[in-house]
Amino acid sequence: MIEQSLDAALNSIINVTSGCVITLLITMYRQKKKQNDALKAGLQALLRDRIIQAYNHYVQDKGWIPIYAKESIDACYKSYEALGDNGVIDSLMEQLNELPNYDLKVHDEKCKECKCHA
Repeated sequence: MIEQSLDAALNSIINVTSGCVITLLITMYRQKKKQNDALKAGLQALLRDRIIQAYNHYVQDKGWIPIYAKESIDACYKSYEALGDNGVIDSLMEQLNELPNYDLKVHDEKCKECKCHA
């Protein structure tokens, strides 16, 4: 009789403790997921902004992009793409990738006699 009471009490304690632990784990998981989603969205926004700034500066203002800047923007784009969002950024990246890596005006002035544009 005492043994049955102890078993019942022990089962109740185990069930309550298990329920509390599972509830705690689920709550912690949801909080971490919410934080990770916010970090992902923030990082996507920063990467998107950086790519748009580069587009405005190099495509619209300069008309060319140095190699180091192109490599940096490519790395941003790869990270942005890995986070699962593309949208209009694909089009901007295509235009950035079509740019020459030197200033054609300066190049043309320096090498009027070369045949590199033929």
